[in-house]
Amino acid sequence: MTYNELLDSQKKYGTKENDILSKRDYDKVCEKVVLAPWWKVTIFDSLNPKVEKINDILYNIDIDGTKFSFLELKAIGAPVTLDEILNLGVSKCKYILFVGSAGSLNPDVKIVDFAIPKYSITGDGASRYLNKNLEDEFGKKQYTDQDLTEKLIKITNKYKDKVIIHNVPNFSVDTIFAQFGHIDYIKSLGAETIEMETAALFKSSKMCNIKATALFIISDNTIVNKSLYSGRNNEENEYRHYVRNNILPQIIFDLFKKIWVWCPNLLYVIMK
Repeated sequence: MTYNELLDSQKKYGTKENDILSKRDYDKVCEKVVLAPWWKVTIFDSLNPKVEKINDILYNIDIDGTKFSFLELKAIGAPVTLDEILNLGVSKCKYILFVGSAGSLNPDVKIVDFAIPKYSITGDGASRYLNKNLEDEFGKKQYTDQDLTEKLIKITNKYKDKVIIHNVPNFSVDTIFAQFGHIDYIKSLGAETIEMETAALFKSSKMCNIKATALFIISDNTIVNKSLYSGRNNEENEYRHYVRNNILPQIIFDLFKKIWVWCPNLLYVIMK
């Protein structure tokens, strides 16, 4: 299924592109967007941004002339992420950086480390709605935008004296609790990290002609008995919060200030 076919299905039942834009205020979205399932816009406070609140989940941010939108979804999981990407498809959004927490399935990928997915293996059910006959997507690999990911890796490596960076296969799961019954199988697929959104994100963003990549902060490690439910200590949690509120915002700023939009010809160039 193509994005235009999805738009045509909306039109069939009375919804036009302008209706989608106005419903979510996405006519005000910038070309560059940070998508966060749960983290708040206050993660940028250390950079003294100018913040314009558009609505309860959308903020436009200006840091020293670098402008981007921040979408705080206030919810986790593939369905809500998928809908937001498809809504963004009718906006002027051209680049998405997903930021969020992920679990580790590798003892060498530790809590507080950064992980940038090479690809995400589909373990969600929402992605099948992007197929004409609801064909199952389970186990399929969904890739990041290669060029944008390479830029992200290069920029993130500037901070390797403060945090360790990994470029790994990821698995997108539909459940936190029940995943523990399937960890061995998920590991057998090659996954080294696990989260809930990015397989749907990468598939839908390609449909919408949006370049997307992701940056995770490792929040837990099931393999060494430090899950979301038990085993983590205060020192790990405190340093993770420091990384989220100080190093991550700087990486986002560094990445987005490298992306230039030339007008009026709307020629988009990612600077080398």
